Parts: sequence; structure tokens; C-alpha cells
Amino acid sequence: MSTNSHPRFVSANIIRRHPFRKAFKHTFFYILLFCFANNSYSQWPDSMVVEASDIRFQKAIGKQSLFTSAPKHKVPDAEIYKLPFKQVPGSYLPHVLPGKLVERDCFLQFALKNSADTAISVCFIPGSYCRSIILFKAQLHDIPGTFTRLPDSSITDDRNGGVKRIRLQPHEEAVFFSRFNFVRTNVNSLIPRLIMYDYLTQWSMIQRERDSMLDVFTYTVSGVLLFMIFYSLAVYIQSRNKEFVFYALYTFLTCSLLFLKSYLDTSANGFNYFYEEYLDFMIMTASVVVYQIFMRKFINSQDVYPVLDKILRSFNILLIGASIVFSVVYFFTDLYIMLNIMENAIKQLFFVTGVVFIVYSIKKKNPLLNYLAAGNFSLIALSVVSYIIIITGWKLVKTDATSIFNRALFYYEFGLVLELGFFLSGLAFKNRRDIIERVKERERLKLENERKEFDKQMAVMAAKQEERNRISADMHDELGSGVTAIRLMSEIMKSRLKGDVVPELEKISNSANELLGKMNTIIWTMKSSNDTLESLIAYIRAHAIEYFDSTPIECRVQLPALIPQAEVSGEKRRNIFLSIKEALNNAMKHSQASQIQIIISTNDKWLMIKICDNGVGIDADKLRRFGNGLSNMRRRMESIEGAFKIESDNNCILTFEAPI
Repeated sequence: MSTNSHPRFVSANIIRRHPFRKAFKHTFFYILLFCFANNSYSQWPDSMVVEASDIRFQKAIGKQSLFTSAPKHKVPDAEIYKLPFKQVPGSYLPHVLPGKLVERDCFLQFALKNSADTAISVCFIPGSYCRSIILFKAQLHDIPGTFTRLPDSSITDDRNGGVKRIRLQPHEEAVFFSRFNFVRTNVNSLIPRLIMYDYLTQWSMIQRERDSMLDVFTYTVSGVLLFMIFYSLAVYIQSRNKEFVFYALYTFLTCSLLFLKSYLDTSANGFNYFYEEYLDFMIMTASVVVYQIFMRKFINSQDVYPVLDKILRSFNILLIGASIVFSVVYFFTDLYIMLNIMENAIKQLFFVTGVVFIVYSIKKKNPLLNYLAAGNFSLIALSVVSYIIIITGWKLVKTDATSIFNRALFYYEFGLVLELGFFLSGLAFKNRRDIIERVKERERLKLENERKEFDKQMAVMAAKQEERNRISADMHDELGSGVTAIRLMSEIMKSRLKGDVVPELEKISNSANELLGKMNTIIWTMKSSNDTLESLIAYIRAHAIEYFDSTPIECRVQLPALIPQAEVSGEKRRNIFLSIKEALNNAMKHSQASQIQIIISTNDKWLMIKICDNGVGIDADKLRRFGNGLSNMRRRMESIEGAFKIESDNNCILTFEAPI
């Protein structure tokens, strides 16, 4: 059952006139014909006898033929000539043939004569999509006595819908009867035609050439669909998205539907009859079912659009159930009218499904749904145009009946092309959206991993800080008290000696004092509560003032007006403080200065400390002699990505820079 019309079967001899004019013109003829049809075979009007020798190429004999029908398998072959044959004005075109004739045995009667002196061979074809064609022959003067069946081996042409060969001897005149059935499809036609045997091949080629442009367009669309099959399978192999398997199956079914329609055309073989009756409609239904499954998976309707998913699933179940009923009726009955009604009902279900999807997509205002809805709208709209052409015979190009723009199949195929274009646009949109979502997900995972790593580092730092605090507390409580006790006992011993100097005891006291200072420095650097820039500056100031308090050197410390709230790790504080401590110690021992000034300044990124004195400065010999201490200061500052610089002229300036 097809969506294609067949204007090629329209007889060129058919002239449409007003039915009343035709009725008045042939009133007397019909009265005579009625009498003739009631078994009065002795006389045939000359206008009803076809002169075979006058046929040059082909001739439509619809007006020279009589027609009748009967229930299938009810009329024996021997009783055919007794049937009440009547003339049918004109011919039944595709989509016009009454459905009841498809369910009955059909019979044609026509008379031929050969006035030539040589035998003539002609080919008879009752119409399109006719099968089980049987020819009978009788003499005009004695039909009951000479009624015989012609051999079945006459001729059957697979490209012309069933053709039988008739051979007339010189000056022979005979009447022929044909028994045949129509294929259960809506593209049947009843246009009896005689074709000269020698021109059968040319006539066949002409019928094919009338659809050459449509065939080219059909094969082009089939090629595009074939490409989409390979593309969908390639996408599935790379991404393992199962929906593309269903799209590949949908395009394969649609490609098969179009290719077989164009390739088989009017072939009179069993497979084409089966295709026209049943297979093409089942392929179309299966393609719709598979496409709906693809759409549900493509847009993830089960999770994102549950209402739409239930609707499409319900329509799929209805389509599958209707297809099963259609198959049962086709295989187990000879009915056609019921099949045609069911086919139209299922096609209306296609239409309703598409409309529901389009309306739902418009309401959701989702770009991906809108692309698919636009494709569905294009296919539905052009399918409606195709259906109107089939039903009404409407022609867009009235000057050329065989124009591709007058063919129903063209609009259906064009709708498929538009639907494919909108699908590719939707696929591009979905791929771009998926790429953006993957990038966002990758960034989210990256940030989450960084956050976890940061939390891990913070936990490690917290553990380190806790351990530092514990060690500093233990040092303060245990070692500090012990060193303090040693220093106190050494002082007590010195007081008891009453002026007697014991060098070892003095060394013990000095070592205890020095050890206690170093331990306090270590405790200060380890304590996490001191990890601030303000604490560092305060500690440096306190140490410098205390260090020079009992010396002849005057120490002045210049602090910044505003100290930034910055965190300084214990390691950095330790290296900066020890470098400053080393510089102050060198100034005390070697500068011979009376004044030392410490200038501390800050900005958003750096801490700068300058130590200036009015001493003798540092010459090259002293640099070499005391180079180890200076190199230690430079090494400490570089270890914290800082800098150390010496400026020496009449006095000495040491500059320390450290990032904060």
C-alpha cells in the first residue's frame, strides 16, 4: 500500500465531459448494449470491435470493453461468457478504483479483428497491479461453442503489471474474455490497453522514463539516508549511545521503503505485490515506532519529560497492537476494505502522535525539543499535502501531468529531507550543550578535587600546627624550666663564692643564658599563634632593643604606620629573624658604631627591613673574613624567595626583602 500516484496509467483517449451529456449521448447505445449483454452474442456493434491492424503503438480500449465482477472463486471458467457484462464509461484511475472490486474476481470482454493479410501479435494489459490474469477466446458467431482458454504460457512481462500476448490470424475476428484479480492496494487502476508486441519494450521504457526525475530524487534521498546509517553507527561505536542504533534502524527502514518503491515500481512479481499490499505499510509503521523509541532516548524523556515519555510509550503500544491486527486480517482473510480502513486509521494515529509531540514541545520551549518538533511538523505537513494529492488528484503543475511536483511521493520524500535537516541541527545543538556540560562537570570535579586537596593540606597544616604548639609547650615547660634552673644555680654558686672567679662557672651561666634565648626563639617560631606579620615585626623590635639595652650603641627602630594583616609561616619568620639577629650581632662586634637604625616598611606583597649604622663600614678584607655569616644571611633569605643586599661606603646598610 503506497503513497505514490500513477498518472502514467491515465488513457490518452479519455476526454472528460459533463456526465449528463455523456448519458444523453449514449442512452440508445446502453439500451442496445443491455440487450446484447443478456447472452445476445450474435452481433457486435462495429464501434465495439477493435481493429488490431490500425494499432501503431498502443491503444486504450476502455470504451470498447465490457466489464463485470463476481465474488471470488464463485464463477467457473466455463460460465464466464454468461456473466452480465456492461460497459464502464471511461477507466478507473489509481485511488479511484472502488474497494469492493479489489475483493472480487473481475472480468473483461472485448472484440478484436485483423483485416490485414498477415498475422498480428498484440499484448493485452487490463490495468496496473493485476494478477492471476487468464485469457479466453471465442468466435463472434458462436461464443458458447467456441469458448476456450488460451495457454498460460502466452507472455508475462515483469515490468508492466502483467501482460498477455494475443495472436490474430489474417482476417480473423474474435471475442476475448479476461479473468483477473487486483492486488490489495489503493494504487490499482482499470485501464484496458493493447500494445503492439514489437513495441512492448519501448512502451515499458516510456513508462519508466515518465518517472525519471522522481526516481533520481528518490535515489538521492535514499543515498542521504544511507549516509546517515553509517554516521549513526559510527557515533554509536565511538560514544556507545544506544539511541543512535535506533536512529540507524529508523533510517534503514525509511531508506528501504523509498528505494524499493522506486526500484520495484509497477513490477508484476510476487514480491512487489506483497510489498504494495503489506510490506511497505509495515515498514512505515516500524519506522515510526523505532523513531519514537529513538526520540525518547535522545531527549532522555523518561527522566526529563516523564509525561511525554508515557504518551509516546502509549502510542507505540497502540501502533504495535494495530500492526498485529492488520497482519492477522491480511494473512488470514481476503478483505481489502477493512485493511484500507485500518491503514488510514493507523496513519491518523501517526498524525495525532506528531501533533501531540509538536504541541508538547512548543509548551516546554526547550531548544532541542523545538528542533525535533520542527522536523516532525515539516514531515507531517508535507505528508498531508501528499495525501491530498492522492485523494483529490490535485496537480500543482497543470501544464505537465507527469511533473515531479504533481507526485505525492515527492512531497513525502521532501518532508523526510527537512526532518533530517532539523534533526542534524538538533544533534549539533545537543553535542554543543553536552560539550559545555562536560566542561562544566570537568571544572566542577577539578574544583572539588582542589577543595579536597586543600582540605587535606589544611588538615595536615592543622596537625603540624598542633604538633608545633605541643612541642613548643613541652620545650617551654620542660626544657625551659630546666635551663632556667641551671642559670639560677650558676648565679647562686657565683654569689656563694664571694668574689672568687671560676671561669667554668661563668661559662655555664653564659651558656645557659644563650641557650635560654635560643630556646625562646625556637618556641616563638613554632607557636602557630605567632604566624602573623605583626608578631614578626614586634619580636624583631623587642629583640633589637633588648640586645642593645646594656651596650653603648643607641638602637632606634622605625615601624610602618600600618602593618598589613598577613600570615607569615613559622619557617619564614625563623629565617627572617635569624638573619636580622646575625646582622645585629655582626654590628655589635665589628661596626664600631654608636648608632644603629632599623627601618621596617611593608606593602601588599613585600616586607623590607634596613639595618643602618654609623660605623666603619665593611671593606673587602672583612667581607672575606666574615663572609660565612653574610652568606648564611643570603642563603636564609633566598630559601624563602627573598633577597639580601649590602651597601657599604663610610657606613654599612643591610637590606632584607621577603615576600608576604
